[in-house]
Amino acid sequence: MKVSYNHDDWREIIYCRMENQQIDFKSAQDWNAIGRTGRAKFARHAMALANTQGGYVVIGVGEDDNGNPTLYTGMTDEQAASFDPSIVGQTINRYADPAVAFDVVRPEVDGRRYVVLVVYPFSDLPHVCCDVCDTELQRGVFYIRTPDARSRAAFRASELHGLIQKALRNQRQLLGRMLRGILYENRQAGEDRSDELFNSLAARSLMEAQTVLGTLAVRRQPLFEAVIQPPRVLKNHSLTDARRALERLERPCLNDFPWPGAPNRADYYAANESLRGVQKTTEDKAVGFWELYQSGLLYCAAPLPVNEGDNSIQAGDVLSLTLVTMALTGQLYTTLNYPEDELTMTFRLRNTMQLTMLGWVREHGEGKRCQIPDVEVQIRRSASDLEAGAATDAAARIFQELCERFNISLDNADMARLRNDLENFLSRGLLGSIE
Repeated sequence: MKVSYNHDDWREIIYCRMENQQIDFKSAQDWNAIGRTGRAKFARHAMALANTQGGYVVIGVGEDDNGNPTLYTGMTDEQAASFDPSIVGQTINRYADPAVAFDVVRPEVDGRRYVVLVVYPFSDLPHVCCDVCDTELQRGVFYIRTPDARSRAAFRASELHGLIQKALRNQRQLLGRMLRGILYENRQAGEDRSDELFNSLAARSLMEAQTVLGTLAVRRQPLFEAVIQPPRVLKNHSLTDARRALERLERPCLNDFPWPGAPNRADYYAANESLRGVQKTTEDKAVGFWELYQSGLLYCAAPLPVNEGDNSIQAGDVLSLTLVTMALTGQLYTTLNYPEDELTMTFRLRNTMQLTMLGWVREHGEGKRCQIPDVEVQIRRSASDLEAGAATDAAARIFQELCERFNISLDNADMARLRNDLENFLSRGLLGSIE
């Protein structure tokens, strides 16, 4: 089974009805309440799966009287929110060397919420346990997943030999990709270099945003930031192509990006390797900045208005910015003739420590404060999916993840209402705001 975080239907995983070499089930629980030993069990399973074939740890399925995982209880919103990827990752990778690569997914199946840890097989070196925890973990041990669904230490010579052989095979494949990239400009090698380039360009755009929007707006005021990254550097279009694609945008158009619905205007101009845009009000105040690189990276930033009385931002502002970015991304990359490439979309809220979010979420957490300085969530979608209607669903998912960082949990009814509000917002032609 190929391990992926992106399943159209999670039923095959959740309703497996038995544990195996790639699937482990846990009953509903709260990460913050299971204690050090309970969290160490998750670390053991994660290392074992990663050292074998990768796989899934499904939380929210209990055992029946025969010990089979068939009690599909799901999880409460509070339990699901406790599995914060950054907190879970810090704990698991405290014990693992090198760090285990995994995603946390919260699928809803038949009206119930589950949490799934999607654990990827190691790509370079196998994971060794580097710390001790009671009887759960031993230092210096390689954990593996056995065919009878146990996560235990590798102690047989054949098991250790298998880990070594897999590591050597991975190294040979990596070396082969590097050599093919040098000799034939292999696409995979280009993708590896693309990440470094895109990170550098995004950092450069943030510096330019600081110049345009002001140092205080970027460093102290809450800042909405979005980075759209294709899987590789795009080499078949020029700045002229990019300009034509931007000018053909209809809904949203450039005047709606990143802030929709207001009587704003977009002034844009060419740099050496990008097009830059500044969204200004009728009073000529810069309220948004974007940059589209010839390499394919799209960046935007917009300071969020703050109510200084209670140090709060409006949830409707975050929703509007997120949805408009999604909708514009779908149009733009389709126009550039990259409709099927999977885009990595990273959304950040900077300078969020002790900030509250009010408005649309007033029923679920007004007054709750964010306890981290910068919030970041990520999603992957193709431009064709976004244009075909996935923009509202993707924006809702991003907003749900952002709310969790503000200690606000949205239930199934909230998500249904949210998607409806987003659809209405699009159908109105991005007029007004999301209340």
